[in-house]
Amino acid sequence: MQETQQHPRSAQRFGLVLPITMEGEECACHDISATGVLLEAGQAPPLGSHVALSLQYEAEGRPFQLECAGEVVRVERHGERFNIAVRLDEPLFQESVPQEGGTG
Repeated sequence: MQETQQHPRSAQRFGLVLPITMEGEECACHDISATGVLLEAGQAPPLGSHVALSLQYEAEGRPFQLECAGEVVRVERHGERFNIAVRLDEPLFQESVPQEGGTG
């Protein structure tokens, strides 16, 4: 099963392994950028659906949780699981996304 909508990438991606949940389901984060997340999950939401995400990370020795949401833009079967690409509604780090008419 492979469903795809083509969207140009607007921000550099970083391979990070972070605890993440999608709609309450624990998932594995493969990579993240200011504008999107690629994660692995046991269930695949429909292409084009809107999902809520919760990222857990540690900074300066303290745990943090970041809530965000986005649109499912790609779903690919990966063995018994699914790789799911989510384009975020709002950039995680506004200053890292190039702005129209500016230098970024």
